[in-house]
Amino acid sequence: MIRALAIAIALLALAAAAPAQMTAPAAPPAPAERDHDAFVAKLDLTPFATIAVYRDGRVKTFESFARETMSLITGPRSYRGQPATVTYLDLMIRPDAYVDADIIYVKSRVIRAQIADTLEASIREQVEAMRAARTTEMIGQLEERVECFRRTGLLSEPMLMDAKVVALLGRLDANLMTSARFVRMIETGLAARDHGLLRANLRVVPPVSGAFSELWLTLDEFGAAPGIPDSELRRDLTGAWDELIGAWRAGDAMTVNAAAARIARLLPRVNEELYPAAAKLRWERRYFVMNNLTWVWMLYCLALVPLILHVVYRWRGARWLGLGMFVVAFFLHTVAVLLRWYVAGRWPNTNMFEAITTAAWFGGCFALLLEVLLRRTPVRSLLALGSAAASMFALMVPHFLPLEISADINNTMPVLHDVWLYIHTNIIIFSYALIFIASISAVLYLVYRASGALRGQGGGGDEYARVGGAGSLIMSNPGGGSALDRPRTTFGQVLDGTTMIVLELAFILLWAGIVMGAIWADHSWGRPWGWDPKEVFALNTFIIFLLLVHTRIQVRDKGLWTALLAIAGCVVMLFNWIVINFTISGLHSYA
Repeated sequence: MIRALAIAIALLALAAAAPAQMTAPAAPPAPAERDHDAFVAKLDLTPFATIAVYRDGRVKTFESFARETMSLITGPRSYRGQPATVTYLDLMIRPDAYVDADIIYVKSRVIRAQIADTLEASIREQVEAMRAARTTEMIGQLEERVECFRRTGLLSEPMLMDAKVVALLGRLDANLMTSARFVRMIETGLAARDHGLLRANLRVVPPVSGAFSELWLTLDEFGAAPGIPDSELRRDLTGAWDELIGAWRAGDAMTVNAAAARIARLLPRVNEELYPAAAKLRWERRYFVMNNLTWVWMLYCLALVPLILHVVYRWRGARWLGLGMFVVAFFLHTVAVLLRWYVAGRWPNTNMFEAITTAAWFGGCFALLLEVLLRRTPVRSLLALGSAAASMFALMVPHFLPLEISADINNTMPVLHDVWLYIHTNIIIFSYALIFIASISAVLYLVYRASGALRGQGGGGDEYARVGGAGSLIMSNPGGGSALDRPRTTFGQVLDGTTMIVLELAFILLWAGIVMGAIWADHSWGRPWGWDPKEVFALNTFIIFLLLVHTRIQVRDKGLWTALLAIAGCVVMLFNWIVINFTISGLHSYA
């Protein structure tokens, strides 16, 4: 409460310093906006986009850095369709052009509507004063901007500093459970757009001494730092930087392009041993230009169609078409995982984006292996179908929710610098992928049972694999082949057997992951178990599958209860991965 009150007071103080009336859009500074759009269209910052920037102990491309920074300000939107690199430099060099620009992103639609309603009420109260001091056209522009804000979520700082809006944000910030974090995001955006901060964070000059632990310098610091000996390289770099800034303000795109290319050529010469390889920087840029390859979800989605046709109608051509499309999607998924591994310099499993995409990749490996081993059994295509669905959802989430599931590559937290990261984490996320795949076959089983009941057909409680799980593959029937190859085996029994095959491995991996996590926790935190929310819900998921094992032994309708508990376990797993991560803080909040 005290912190919320302090923030509200600070915002009110800022509002008091601003004009009492809401300002209409400011007149565009020189060069005019039309000329500036033409200037932006002529820019070619490709060489500058791949220069290295030091941030939070990691070196990344300027394009990655600019995109991460602008996401704090404009969210998933782009300002006037400009690339993040252009907007970053423009904000830094021409801050006056953005004084009244609609550039601060308000993520929550509920809060967005409340702010818009507050602004419209404030406009109505001030209409008469505005008509006396300004024109009706100005009032119309304000109303149009508020309506546009409802759609895009982008608003200017002066509008956010309206006294009534400030009071509203103060009240919302006091609600820690629902709205406070969205208010903090607005505060972060307001702070991140400061041109002085943007300039101070642009650390592109490696330390001359050669020690990676030393802080990199901005081009301004490099030109003024007293400990750096004067040299032709230093004069060339600072001269090119001054030239870029001057040409940018003058709207001279050709000079900006030449200065940016010269800076990109000169920076590695400051410390060639420490500066990252040009090839790695280029690949990082390509990785993000390709949108992290999360669009591969569409290929997985397309693969689902023929795979479903084969599972339902047993069309041989549909199977090969579906598997071919699945293999293509999985290949591109593998490229994405390996490319991120190369760019990050570590195996990708340390944040939410990496956990879900790598987990889906593990599921794809498992599905392809079993599709080869079980190609002559009725289980064929079912595992590829489950894996394609899991990978589709896993890649859709960061593709459509880039703010919630950020693809930014960051350093590994200190507590994660341990070999157990690669043991415990990979085993846990692999088990989660298998749980999701098992839930797909469980849903298909319930659909099969429901359709049979509607037609007055189906075996009811007899629709389950008689051996169950991996035993369905190991044990042979009298005529040879697996237990699922019996002449009277129904489709429901095949689906139930598939669910059990996947769940048996998931059950073992989840148990092993929890035990290994306890060992790691004892090593890192001094206790094996601390009732952390993520630990508790991982245990809850395990308990559900433990109940499944015992329930399958006791109940008559084994297939039905197996499917229901498999889906329940998947729901708890997803709750652990989604709700716990985003709403409840804990020791595992980093993934």
